[in-house]
Amino acid sequence: MVRAPRWLLALLLCAAPSLSGCNTGPGLTKVEAPAEGITLRYDLTPGQVYQGSVRRSATIRAATSATSTSQGFSFDLTLTVRGPDETHGGTAVTARFSGVQVKWSLPPSFPVSVAEFNRTAGQQLQGLEVDFNVDESGKILHMPELPEDLSAELRVVLQQALDALETAFLTVPARPLKAGDTWKDDKKRGRKGKLGRYSEGTVTSKVDGFYKTGEPPITVARLVTDTDETEITTTSSGSHEVKKQSTITALFATEQHYLYSYVNEEQIFDAGNTNTFAKTEVNWAKPASQTGGAPPTKVQDISDPCHPDYVGSEDCNEAAPPPPAGGEPPASSQPPTTSAPPPSGN
Repeated sequence: MVRAPRWLLALLLCAAPSLSGCNTGPGLTKVEAPAEGITLRYDLTPGQVYQGSVRRSATIRAATSATSTSQGFSFDLTLTVRGPDETHGGTAVTARFSGVQVKWSLPPSFPVSVAEFNRTAGQQLQGLEVDFNVDESGKILHMPELPEDLSAELRVVLQQALDALETAFLTVPARPLKAGDTWKDDKKRGRKGKLGRYSEGTVTSKVDGFYKTGEPPITVARLVTDTDETEITTTSSGSHEVKKQSTITALFATEQHYLYSYVNEEQIFDAGNTNTFAKTEVNWAKPASQTGGAPPTKVQDISDPCHPDYVGSEDCNEAAPPPPAGGEPPASSQPPTTSAPPPSGN
């Protein structure tokens, strides 16, 4: 679910100049992985928070002329893991956009000035929250669809904002991985032949090695992923197809269990219309869990050796203890009391 006060304006969003200080190429020191390999997995503990800084720049060239335009955006993302979701499967995650900057070129005939468009877009994207679902392997199971009544310009802009959410995850296998290992995934999203966006393709991934990076240093797996994808958008007026090719270079924190950084170089071919060359760079951080510490361990002080939870060296003597002086039986041997009043006398 996407929550925004007004869809049509909130979709005029996203695009901006580069974020300063975005370390997408940290120094790497190669290390040897264990002989048995390393299993990559995501920490999807409910309450866990991830923080990302995203920047994307693109050049769009017209297929029939020398005309080109530029588009860019930057924003911060906060992902909060919600927990298992029976409706869409996997784990529900809520993403929140902040720190939005937009720089989006517009055709000369567009009814709004570029400055006004970018300002409005940034204001509307700021604070937008999106709910999506991911499984333990990093596969996105559900991402909200865009409304059908959007203009072509708005659809492109908002779809890029939603696609940026996926930079927190790459699909990884459940088996231990060694340097040089490869795997393939079939990528499918949406319903073929139905209204909305449907995409299918092949994703080929490789472990390019294991390294130390950062301060204090952490161990990361360097992953290189190539994707060939066909995307079909179907509306009430017809269908439109584009082809995408991309190469992703990512660093996966092997002990902290999250995607540390991500660089995607992408080409988008819209036959007869435009060719787009884009680059997306993301850094992710994993602050301390927001769930708080583990609940305190309950400590029991049980001295009765006949108690079912007693732990100790004494033996249980099932014989009832002798009554105390005065002839009053111990409390544990007295009949249970009741709140019913005694019968009234005649």
